[in-house]
Amino acid sequence: MKRILLLLLVVFSLYTPYIAFSQIDLSIEWVEVNKGVARDGEIVLIRAMVKNIGGESSAFAVSFYYDVIDEEHLIARKHYASISSYRIPSVEWDTKGLVGEHRIIVHVSDSNDENNYGYCNITILPGRINAPLLIKEIYYHARPHRNNEFICIVNAGKEKINLANFYLTTQPWKRADKQNKVFLPAVELKAGECIYLTQNGSSFEYEMGFQPDYEYYNCSSVPDVARDGKFIMANDGGVVCLKDKYNHTIDTVVYGDASFREGWEGEAIEGVGAGVVLKRRDFIDTNTSNDWRWNRTFIIGQSNFEVWHGIAIKAIAFCSPDCSYEVISEEIKNAQEILINLYTFTNPYLADILNESNASIKILLDGNVIGGIPMEERWIAYMLSKKAEVRYMFGNEEERIYKRYKYNHAKYAVLDERCIIESANWGKSGVPVDPTYGNREWGIVLVNESIANFMKMVFESDWNPNFQDSVAFDENSFTHGRPPEDYTISYYIPSGDYTPSFSPLYINSSFNITIILSPDNAEEEIKKLIDSANEEILVEQMYVQKEWHEGMNPFLKKIVEKNESGVAVYVLLNGNPSYYSTVAMNKETEKFLESHGIKVKLQKELNIHNKGMVIDGKTVLISSINWGENSVRRNREAGVIVENEEIASYFEKIFWYDWNYKAAKEKEMPNEFFVIPLLLATFLIIYLYRKR
Repeated sequence: MKRILLLLLVVFSLYTPYIAFSQIDLSIEWVEVNKGVARDGEIVLIRAMVKNIGGESSAFAVSFYYDVIDEEHLIARKHYASISSYRIPSVEWDTKGLVGEHRIIVHVSDSNDENNYGYCNITILPGRINAPLLIKEIYYHARPHRNNEFICIVNAGKEKINLANFYLTTQPWKRADKQNKVFLPAVELKAGECIYLTQNGSSFEYEMGFQPDYEYYNCSSVPDVARDGKFIMANDGGVVCLKDKYNHTIDTVVYGDASFREGWEGEAIEGVGAGVVLKRRDFIDTNTSNDWRWNRTFIIGQSNFEVWHGIAIKAIAFCSPDCSYEVISEEIKNAQEILINLYTFTNPYLADILNESNASIKILLDGNVIGGIPMEERWIAYMLSKKAEVRYMFGNEEERIYKRYKYNHAKYAVLDERCIIESANWGKSGVPVDPTYGNREWGIVLVNESIANFMKMVFESDWNPNFQDSVAFDENSFTHGRPPEDYTISYYIPSGDYTPSFSPLYINSSFNITIILSPDNAEEEIKKLIDSANEEILVEQMYVQKEWHEGMNPFLKKIVEKNESGVAVYVLLNGNPSYYSTVAMNKETEKFLESHGIKVKLQKELNIHNKGMVIDGKTVLISSINWGENSVRRNREAGVIVENEEIASYFEKIFWYDWNYKAAKEKEMPNEFFVIPLLLATFLIIYLYRKR
């Protein structure tokens, strides 16, 4: 046994030098970067060779630093279980924000520290590509099964910009190579020009009415742009960043319940529901939600026309029931091209004039009229569809047809170089043949080719057959088509006890006008108009809604302010009990205004369907715009602000006539003092006749 132990001791002593020599000894042989000069924001590849010059190792780590060996400057650390001869670890380094000269340091740990370091140098040059590009629109909450999210980019600068150097991401907090991306196309964007990029080009066109510029999911014939990763915007909240190719933020938008601070300050934009588009106000860029704040809600496909200022060279002011039929029928007869946009059209006499006309005619009507499409209108649409183009702005969400506007409630017509804007539908009460019967309405014919051209552009936007809600008249439709075979429209002409008092006013001199539209710009322009008053405001409205979604009606706020500043304010509203829902609304408004010292009257004896206002006897608003939130913010409406004292005076006279109007009473029976003499005279005549 002693001999065996002695033998083992000898063997161990012989191998001890070998074991000591075989302990781990790792060295860094070299370090290199894939580019010695890089741009700030580029991802740089760093490699190193770790060589084992000792024996078989245990687990070890290789650390990559820049400039200083500490955790703040650590680029990455690689761990390995073992090494036999060598390994070549590599890491990717995000150089964003690191402009300047840098030293890369690679370190591996073992007991021999002399050969555990390796170095190389790199130069990081500025990489930011400054460009005045902005995210102009974001549609992140698409309707079910549409898959047409989109982003609009605009060049807010003065020079053209090549877009090849930029991309979009919804993951800006990630390293550049880990972000999802939609790469902008290699095209030049001119100053003020914008491009639309969408998931699905055909679905985009279905709701927007025009083709996008590019799509990023290869769904249609629209040109594709490159995409890296899944690019879907979250409905509940998210971030969209426009970046240059080196991951520098050009523009950021934060919405819904998301939070992000690079390129954004303060709260996110309030989240919106399906079908709503976020739009930037002009080229304003404060990197806050204020840049995206509007009074209106942008439903996908709605227009965003600027206020239109121009000059009318002639005009005809008119009113219903007194003279509207006279003016409108004459305008129709003389036109060669007629474009008509109305909420309802039920007057057969106006329809017959159109039917006899040789003009080219387009008619757009609302397809979701409260109570359904009247049979009279269906008959007129059927009759005129044989020679004219007739369409409905129609929505049916069960069939996934979504309407751009709550109601197509405008009342305008473009006739060659002339344009009619009014408050009246073309019905028997709106444009009555017999002027002793009908509503109080205001209207005007404006003459100038530039006015007509603008209103034609508005019409074509509303009419555009590319929109899903622009539906051609179909005589076979159960709800919108031809009436039953046995239906006959009535040509009965109602008459009443109103005494016509106003003839058309013809103006042959030029004056300034401003065309306003709902929901595009009417709210701000009407508030400005009220603010412009120095002496007197006369408001004549079918109804005024006191409370809107976010509080007090902004128009009421304004007229109360003006009244308190010394401006005389008079508000005339419809009090016809047949309109019980709006009369109840008007009574609430009446109480509120009277509590603020404003003179209010609910007219019960004349049916007021007007939506107008006169300011200081100099300026008049003629429109289809009721003072309710839907009308101002959700409907298609049209109006005109006229700066002409003669026209303002004309409508001011009508206002005071309506304010003081009392319907004619039946003739009173003779009082008792006259009854007896009358009877005696009658008997005397009979007696003398018989005596004869």
